[in-house]
Amino acid sequence: MAFPASYVVRAVFAGLAVAALVTGYIGLQTYAKTLNLPSGPLDLLYWDLQLFVFDSAPLDEPKPLPGLLEFARFAAPGVTIYTLVDGARLLFAAELRRLRARRSKEHVVVCGTGSPALALVERLRATSTRIVMIGSAPVAATGDRRVLYVRGDARSPATLRAAGIQRASVLYACEPDSSANTAIALAAHGVARADGRRPLSAYALISDPDLCAALRARRLSLPGRPRLRLDFFNLDELAARVLLDRHPIVNEQPVVVIGLDAFGRSLLVEMARRRRLIPAPYPLPVTVIDADATKTVEAVCRRFEFVAETCALTTHDAPPGDLPLGELLPSEPPQRVFVCHRDQDLALKTALTSLRLWNCGPGSLVVRVEEAGTFSRAFDDVHLLEGLSGALRVFAVNEEAGDPRLIGEDLVETLARAIHESYIVENTARRHVRATNPSLVPWESLPSRLRAANRRQAEDIGRKLTSIGCALAPRVEPELHFAFKDYEIEQLAMMEHERWLRDLVADGWTRGPVRDDESRRHPDLDSWDNISDMAREKARDTVRNLPRILATAGFQIVRVG
Repeated sequence: MAFPASYVVRAVFAGLAVAALVTGYIGLQTYAKTLNLPSGPLDLLYWDLQLFVFDSAPLDEPKPLPGLLEFARFAAPGVTIYTLVDGARLLFAAELRRLRARRSKEHVVVCGTGSPALALVERLRATSTRIVMIGSAPVAATGDRRVLYVRGDARSPATLRAAGIQRASVLYACEPDSSANTAIALAAHGVARADGRRPLSAYALISDPDLCAALRARRLSLPGRPRLRLDFFNLDELAARVLLDRHPIVNEQPVVVIGLDAFGRSLLVEMARRRRLIPAPYPLPVTVIDADATKTVEAVCRRFEFVAETCALTTHDAPPGDLPLGELLPSEPPQRVFVCHRDQDLALKTALTSLRLWNCGPGSLVVRVEEAGTFSRAFDDVHLLEGLSGALRVFAVNEEAGDPRLIGEDLVETLARAIHESYIVENTARRHVRATNPSLVPWESLPSRLRAANRRQAEDIGRKLTSIGCALAPRVEPELHFAFKDYEIEQLAMMEHERWLRDLVADGWTRGPVRDDESRRHPDLDSWDNISDMAREKARDTVRNLPRILATAGFQIVRVG
């Protein structure tokens, strides 16, 4: 392991200080005898320490010095000079870093020094020219001159100003406490940039998925466009998406989910959501093992009906420590086994003691951990599980989900995806195909202008609901059935048409007798009263479908007041 040059220099001078102290003591002991001075241990130690401040009393006598003392009287002051210079350098460097942090522009601010924050900083280094971290620890070693550090409470406006929040582009609040992260984001609102060029984007880490959904729903319902673009994110939900991208469900063989903590539930929902977008002859067999598997799965299916529609679920209520799993696994070898316990030791123990899981094929056994530092290096570098033919894969939530691109996909992006996915499901059910409808493609393959149109439609949901005395909420009580009244459908359909009209006109479209995407002409670019009945009914269907679309994203509409 290579040490930085500064560490080596400090170690050398520390050794020199010890050598000066020892040789000085021995040399003074010999010298004191030649001068007939009292040479008690305390006297010698006192004179020895004086060597470091250029003022050892016995040296005032003009007599030849012993060799050891001659060495010490030069080495000791040298150590003192180095210490003063190095201290001044560190003090100046700290002040310079504080000044650089305060005067930074278009930089990224990361609040927190735990695993999520450090994982995010690692990702940001590839794209950001400057990063300012805020933490309560005295120092944060990052090993990168582009990463500056400000010590303090990120909820304090003074600390945020010291980090240059007025000129920052993005803030990530990644403290362990969700309420602290929310407070940090709101404090940033008070000192957000005043130049008006672009609003500050703030993202707060919320550990509880339901609380995260509730805060995101409230944020979308706020009127207007504040200077602060505020959103909330949950690492387990983001990690579930990344995991299925990396280890997709590719065939009709069974899937096993062990552990229904937040990550396990998010994984189950995301797996079902993807399943509903592809034609499948029958539901995917999914075996779920958890201490409260039956109760938890029922709650998930109540909130997300498509889980039960797309998955043939088998639940086993088994305590986490009840190993080996044995007869709880499906008879057919599963294509993928996800061990999702929040407890890393329990997850690893489950994977290494359930022997039947080792025969499912390469990469089929995926174990969730918080961070990969301990486990993946042992597996990948030391080949600790080489005998399992690569069956086991470690998936680190903090590193994989701490992706600025994923975190930046706020609630508007989530709802825009849900709108497009609903469109795919609806048109697939009508037996439409890509050959005749090019829009029937995954969200990532959708043309940018169509993704932007879906985002604008999603962004307007809060305004529409507020206009009829309703609000968006997480779908925790689906039995609270909601239905638009006829006059509300008409009112919101008119609002949707006006929004659509403004968007197309701003995009350069004009009115024409027939639709022509090449020349950007559309026959319905007119007021509500002048468009065709078919166009008005299309706008009404958009409103009628809204509760169902929101339900697939985990939200519901609630009347308030």
